[in-house]
Amino acid sequence: MEKYRQSVSRSEPGCVVILLDRSDSMKLAWGRTGASLAEGAALAVNNILLDMCIKATTEVNAPVRHYFDVGIFSYGARVTEPGEGVESAFGGALAGRGLVPLPELAEHPVAVREEPSIDVMPVSARMPVWVDPVHGYRTPMCQAIAVAGAHVFDWAAAHPDSFPPIVVNITDGMVTDSPYDGATLRDWVRRLTSIETDDGATLFFNVFLSPFEVDEIVFPSDPNGLPSPGPDLFELSSPLPPPMVDNARVDGYDVRPGARGLAFNVGRSTLLRVLQIGTRVPDRAR
Repeated sequence: MEKYRQSVSRSEPGCVVILLDRSDSMKLAWGRTGASLAEGAALAVNNILLDMCIKATTEVNAPVRHYFDVGIFSYGARVTEPGEGVESAFGGALAGRGLVPLPELAEHPVAVREEPSIDVMPVSARMPVWVDPVHGYRTPMCQAIAVAGAHVFDWAAAHPDSFPPIVVNITDGMVTDSPYDGATLRDWVRRLTSIETDDGATLFFNVFLSPFEVDEIVFPSDPNGLPSPGPDLFELSSPLPPPMVDNARVDGYDVRPGARGLAFNVGRSTLLRVLQIGTRVPDRAR
């Protein structure tokens, strides 16, 4: 039976988890955007959350439907207490929560405020904000995958017929906690992607950010020629399943056989496009 074909509906919701690097290097300026990597990543995450809420409504001002459970986990500097670690990146009423149903997420942004355009255009708009930019300390990526994996495991057990969980890791750096609890980064990713629903294994995608203006590489099919840590991230990233290959091609990407869910040295607008492609699943049954 072909995998990754289950549609998302209120009876069979999907699961999207974003792992957000909040290490010290995220303070660096992101090219000529005038903002830091942390600010740009938070902007993209808030945009994709708003995008998901809008797509889960049938008309303007209609209630957001429960098509997804969503988790945002940050690693690096913590907000809830001093020091380094992993925690839910949600604030306000959702502080400390793991996976949150999309309708509840829509009801509880931490603020609604003027935000810049993701395309670096000289315009801004008022929009809900769920995640703020934070940076500091090192990059405990293994712990982040371990924490997210525990939530993903419970979710998959409760939703065996759903489209499998999608985990997107946004980072600019090298893992600093491998091995963690006796397991390497590769081991933790293997454990995460071994969690399955009847529709397939958990998908693990990676987006690597660079403060420099260099060539973007999106959905490569071969690790050869990728600068460090590209080859390692390529090996850790899941192959793009057919629905996301279709999404990427509709968006104009030349996706070759064997393409992985990896985007390298991307800019802010490409980060959002990759998040949209990676979280767009088969047509929902309303």
